[in-house]
Order: sequence, then structure tokens, then C-alpha cells
Amino acid sequence: MYKAGQGMLSRTGTMVVGALIACYAALSWNRWRPFAGYGIDRADFIVTVLMLMGICGVFAWLVFRSPSASDYLIDMDDELRKVVWPSVLPLFDSKTEAWGSTYVVIVCAIFFTIFIWVADILLQLAITQGLFQSFLFAE
Repeated sequence: MYKAGQGMLSRTGTMVVGALIACYAALSWNRWRPFAGYGIDRADFIVTVLMLMGICGVFAWLVFRSPSASDYLIDMDDELRKVVWPSVLPLFDSKTEAWGSTYVVIVCAIFFTIFIWVADILLQLAITQGLFQSFLFAE
């Protein structure tokens, strides 16, 4: 293992994501079953297992053996340890930093949703009433 013991949180997270991607790919292939029409059920199973093992193997090699990928994950783990995370305790207290930021995000999302909705309605009216006819269909 390249630099054993370093960046284990990032490496473990990457392996979990890789395993989930492999499971999704294998299940998608198994649902698709392209060989089922030819009466070859075993081929779909073999391809599913090989796909699962192959994708997990690639992620395992990247996470544990590849120097560049491992160094990236180790550096990412070190940088994430330096981050000052917002306080969340006590839960549902409006004075905590996380809840204050959440309120700002919710208000901005509502504002932009209303803005885009109004702009959409105005553009629909302008197009249906023929206000752009002279620009779009000039003869």
C-alpha cells in the first residue's frame, strides 16, 4: 500500500463511492440483460460479476496503489482537517452558524425562484403577444 495509514478517511470514502458505482453499473447491466434474447442467461451473470470486480479493482488500485491518486487523497484529507467547520450544536438553535447560513440559502433560493418564474411569464407573454415578431421573422 502506498503511504499506508495516511489519508484513510478520504481513501475509505473513495472506495465506498467506487463500490457503489460498481454495484450500480452491475445492477444496470443485469436489468438490461442484452443476452437474454439469445437464451444465454449465464453470460449476463458473468458480465455482471466481471463488471463489479473490474470497477472495484480499478478504484482499489487508484486508492491504494497509484501514487498520484493516493497523494491527492492524502492531501485532500490534510486540507479538510484544517477547515473550520460551522457550529451546529445545539440543534435547531437559530444562533448557531449553520442555521444562520441555512436561512440565507433558503431566502436566496426563494428569491431567485420567484425572479426566474416572473421572467419566464414575461417572456412567454412577449412571445405569444407577438412583441418579437419584427425581430425574429423580419422579411
